[in-house]
Amino acid sequence: MNTVYLYDGGFISFIALVVELYRNKITPNDIKNTNEYETNLLDEIKYINIENENKNIELLKKYISKECLYCIYNVFLSENKNKEMIIYDFLKYYFKYQNKVFNMRRIDSVNESIKIGKYVRGEAHKLKGFLRFRKMKNNFYYSEITPTNNVIGILANHFMKRLKEDYWIIKDTKRNIYAIYDLKDVYYLTDEEVLSLNLEINESEDLIEDLWKTFHKTVAIKERLNKKCQQNFMPKKYWKNMLEMEDEI
Repeated sequence: MNTVYLYDGGFISFIALVVELYRNKITPNDIKNTNEYETNLLDEIKYINIENENKNIELLKKYISKECLYCIYNVFLSENKNKEMIIYDFLKYYFKYQNKVFNMRRIDSVNESIKIGKYVRGEAHKLKGFLRFRKMKNNFYYSEITPTNNVIGILANHFMKRLKEDYWIIKDTKRNIYAIYDLKDVYYLTDEEVLSLNLEINESEDLIEDLWKTFHKTVAIKERLNKKCQQNFMPKKYWKNMLEMEDEI
């Protein structure tokens, strides 16, 4: 029988579960997000009742470095189907070797964690430059992204510092999650929760968009266009959310 432990999908809940598994010396066959788990008759589903998640988080933070927490958080944001067990196994070696574990690339879970984390951070970094805001009639600035990984939180933290004087919304169209900034904090909402917002583009913004498209085409030197090189720096999967590339799709 394959023993699978389920959690509610949140990072805090996942870490709290991992702490409980270690404290009780339980080795799971698998750990899965309840919302994504596909029923299998060969699986034995188990839950652990966690009375105080925050206490477990503080306990974990006490014994791991910021570098380690940063690493496992980036892995958690990935779309890797085995990310939970990769993190669980990585932490097993971390508790034994501490930060020295980052030099032990021959260990599969260590190597995978470093590679996945780098990929997630790389995508977030690209989107910081590729993300395009449009001004809406309710004076919010609105943007859509379709990232491979769940990086909306990283982007929200970035733009909360860069655009702290403006109201803005970033929508992850793949996961239907909205990050909404109200000049004080960022809130994460679903489609149903934002229906009351007026997301019509401001008429003056239409003019600005046309000017931007014209500028983009004007500065491009036709004889020096290199589509292959362009896609290396600006992957085509991001084009549909970039104003200047709309006519290229």
